[in-house]
Amino acid sequence: MSPNVPYLDESQRTQAALRGASVLYTDLDGTLVARGGNVLADAAGEPSLVTAEAIVAVNRAGLDVVPISGRNRLQLRELTQLLGWHTYIAEAGAITVRGTGLTAEVALDTGEWPDGLLAQGITPFDAITMSGGYEALEAAFPGRIEQFAPWQLVREVTLLLRGCLNLAEAQTVLDTVHPRMDIVDNGPVRSYGTLTCRDMDPHAYHVVPRGVSKARAIELDLAHRGLSRKDAVAIGDSATDIEMASAVGAMVLVDNAFDSPGVLARLQQASPGLLLRTRAKRNEGWAEFARAWVAARAL
Repeated sequence: MSPNVPYLDESQRTQAALRGASVLYTDLDGTLVARGGNVLADAAGEPSLVTAEAIVAVNRAGLDVVPISGRNRLQLRELTQLLGWHTYIAEAGAITVRGTGLTAEVALDTGEWPDGLLAQGITPFDAITMSGGYEALEAAFPGRIEQFAPWQLVREVTLLLRGCLNLAEAQTVLDTVHPRMDIVDNGPVRSYGTLTCRDMDPHAYHVVPRGVSKARAIELDLAHRGLSRKDAVAIGDSATDIEMASAVGAMVLVDNAFDSPGVLARLQQASPGLLLRTRAKRNEGWAEFARAWVAARAL
C-alpha cells in the first residue's frame, strides 16, 4: 500500500508552497528525462514535446531550475547549458557549479572532512579510491558490488558503484576505513553488469565524503543565494531524493517513485517536510509539476 502522500492537485498546501518558490532542484534520471535520458519523449519513450514545452514555460516565467544528480560535472554542464539553465549540482551533492562558461564558479564539498586532510594534488576522489573502501566492500559482498564502468571515470569527489547491497551493512564496512565516508543509494539501474546477485534490482551507489548529500548541497546553495528553504522546491523519484525535503519548502515525487520498495520504506519513516506527488510518471510528472508551478507563480 502506498503511503498517504497527496497529489499536487488535492493538497491545500500546494499553492502556497509553489507560489513562494523561485528555484527548483530537480533530479534527472527517472524524473526530468524519459527512459534512455531523452527529453523529447513521453514517459513511455515515444516522441513527444511534453517535457520540452514545460521547460520552455518555466524558462519564460523566469524561474530558476538547478539539476542535481549523481552525474559528473562534464555531463551536467552540457545538459544545463542546452536547457537554458545556469547552475547545477553534480556527483550527488559534492560539486556545485554556477555558470556554464569558462568563468563558472566551482565549489567542491568534502562534508565533514577536516581542513588539511587532502595532500597537495590529491582530489577527494583520489582519497576515496586510495582508502581501500571499495576493496573492503568487494571482499565483504563478493559478486554484489562493482565499479560502475564507465561512469565511475572522470570524477572529482565521489566513487560510483553498482551493486545489490543492504545499505546499513555496507555503511558498517566503510566505517572501518579512513577517511570517513558514506554510501548513498541513488536508485535502481537497468543492468546488472557483471554482478551475480539476482535477489534484488541492481542499484547505483555513491561513496561520498562523510556528510555530503543533496540536501546539504541545496542548503549551501540557498545560503549563497540569500534564500530560505521556503523559496525552493525539489522533485525526484528515489529514496535518496526524499532527503532533499529537509532543505526545501516542498518535495515532489513523480508517480513512478511509488514503484520503488526503497521509496515506500523511506516514506514509512517520519516525514522530513511537505511531500507531494504527481499523477503522471517520469518526465510527464515533471511537466505536470512545472505547469502547476508556473500557474501558482502567476497568481
